[in-house]
Amino acid sequence: MINNVIVSIADRLNEFIKSKLSISEDNVIVSGLLDANKNLNPEAENKLSVFLLNIEEDKVIKNINHQSSPGQNPQIIINLYVMFAAYFNPSNYIESLRYVSMVIEFFQNYSVFDSSNTPLLSDDVGKIYVEISNVSIKEVQDLWTNIGTSYVPSIAYKFKQLKFDGNVITEIISNIGD
Repeated sequence: MINNVIVSIADRLNEFIKSKLSISEDNVIVSGLLDANKNLNPEAENKLSVFLLNIEEDKVIKNINHQSSPGQNPQIIINLYVMFAAYFNPSNYIESLRYVSMVIEFFQNYSVFDSSNTPLLSDDVGKIYVEISNVSIKEVQDLWTNIGTSYVPSIAYKFKQLKFDGNVITEIISNIGD
């Protein structure tokens, strides 16, 4: 389910950027910036990389749901923290800033996703609410140190209220650009 959410929303973002720039090339990938050997992932160069930073259980909503149906295991509600990082050649730094700006514009225009407005999103997902995840300068420094590379222009978003109810969702979706 997590893969479906991230890939589906990244696909919508990719289409938004292609339309905005009047290009046909896919410039959004779901992938980390580095490969297993801590080398730059060649697929990420001159692209916007989308990758999972963290998964958090939303205990407030879980407690509300548990109180409304005692004796049953409540759904697990999770929030995904997703990074959008624009890695462009250092001589093209301005393009990195342009791509991060387009991410902000996209989520300003589209902050709720479901299967009716995001074709690849599974019907079982329900609604996903998206908001900026504010990260302090110290957290940004720690984050990029842990990733293993220097900072690149980026922004993190919180995808809220992804529901797991014990049913296994097995859906295969294509990669962006296929």
